[in-house]
Amino acid sequence: MEEQLKIIYLHGFNSSAESKKSKILDSYLKRKNPINLESPNLSISPKKAISQIEKIIKNSADRVCLIGSSLGGLYATFIANKYDLKSVTINPVVKNHISGMKDLVGTHKNFHTNEEYEFTMKYYSELQRLGLETLNKPLNHLCLIKMSDEVLDHKLTSAYFSKSYILCEKGGTHGYDDFSEKIPLILDYLY
Repeated sequence: MEEQLKIIYLHGFNSSAESKKSKILDSYLKRKNPINLESPNLSISPKKAISQIEKIIKNSADRVCLIGSSLGGLYATFIANKYDLKSVTINPVVKNHISGMKDLVGTHKNFHTNEEYEFTMKYYSELQRLGLETLNKPLNHLCLIKMSDEVLDHKLTSAYFSKSYILCEKGGTHGYDDFSEKIPLILDYLY
C-alpha cells in the first residue's frame, strides 16, 4: 500500500487558505488518492502561526510535507528544518528579507476576507526569530524562484537556498502564475 502523504500549504502575508495556489493545489490533489491537503488560515502572529502548523503536524498520522508561498515559505523552511521534513517554497521570504519587512508594521486588509488587522512591532519581532542562519539538511528544501519577483529580491533567495534544490526562472511575478505547471515536479520531489 502506498504511503499516505499530508501536504500542509502555507499562504503568504495578507492572504488566506482561499489563496489561488491553495485552490489550484486542492483541485489537482483531489485526483490523487494517497495525498491529503491541509491549508490553514494562519494567524497574523508569526508565533501563533508556527504553533498552528506544529499542532497539525503533531496530530497527523500521515507523513507530512510543507509547501509555502512568500511568508508561508519562511514558515515552511523554519518548520521543515525543526522537524526534519521536506518543504517546497515558492518565492519565499528568507532571513535577509526580514529587515525590509519592518515596513509592514501597520494596518492591513486581508486579500480574501477583507478583514482589517494590525501587524504590530511585536509580530515583527516574532518574525525576526524565524530567520534561520543555516539549514540542517539543505536537500530537504526545494525552492521555486521567479527572477522578476516584484516583492522579494530573488538574489537573496537564491543565495540562501544555494545548497538546496532550486528552480530559478527568468520573468514571472511574486504570485508565481504558472504554479499549476510545477505541481508534478513538486510531487515528485515530495515523494
